[in-house]
Amino acid sequence: MSWIRSYLSDRDQTVVVNGLKSEPFRLLYGVPQGSVLGPILFVLYIKPLDDIFDRHSLCHHSFADDTQMRNSSSLDQLDTTISAMQECVSDVKSWMTLNRLQLNDGKTEAMLVMSKRASTSGLIPQSMRIGDTDVDFSDLVKNLGVTLDSSLSMHQQVTNTCTAAYIELRRISSICQYLTVDATKTLISAFVLSRLDYCNALLSGVPQYLLDRL
Repeated sequence: MSWIRSYLSDRDQTVVVNGLKSEPFRLLYGVPQGSVLGPILFVLYIKPLDDIFDRHSLCHHSFADDTQMRNSSSLDQLDTTISAMQECVSDVKSWMTLNRLQLNDGKTEAMLVMSKRASTSGLIPQSMRIGDTDVDFSDLVKNLGVTLDSSLSMHQQVTNTCTAAYIELRRISSICQYLTVDATKTLISAFVLSRLDYCNALLSGVPQYLLDRL
C-alpha cells in the first residue's frame, strides 16, 4: 500500500505556452496518463460499477475505460429490456458524476443483434436513451479491433481483415527483392498472419464462402 500511495501522491502539473511556464498545481485525483499501472488502478477505481450492473441483472465487461453491457430477450420483451438498460445507464452516470468521472454520451454506441427476418418486422425501435442523448442503433460497431454487425454475419470483419492483409502483402512485395527468405517469412507472420489469427475464434460457424475469402 505504501508503494501505491507514493505512486499517487505528491504529483504536480504545469502548463508551458510559448516558453512561459505556469506555477505547479498539485494534483489530488487521477493517475499519470500513459502509465503501465494507470489502467489497473482505473479498473479498481470503477469496480463499484459491477454492483450497479448486477442490480439491474445485466451482463457486462470492461477493458480499461471501455465498459460494455448486454442483455437478451424475446422480441415481445424488447422494449422492457431496453428500458432496463436505460435505467442502468442512468445509475452508472449518477455514480460517475459523484466520483469525478464523465460518461461521454456522444461516444456511446448501441446495437440490436437479431436475425435479418426479425429486423424487418417493423416493431424494432431505432434508438435508445443514453444520458441526455438519443443514440441510434448501429449496424456496425468495433470492439477491440473486431467489427461486429447487427446480424453477427461477420461479413464486414472478414472484409476488413482481407483488405488489411492485402495492403500488407503489397507493401512486403514492394521490398521483397531486398529481403532474405527468412526475413520475408518474419514480415508475413508479423503483419499478415497475425491479422488472420486475431480473434479468429469468432469466425466459427460462418459460411464457407467467407472462410474461402480468408
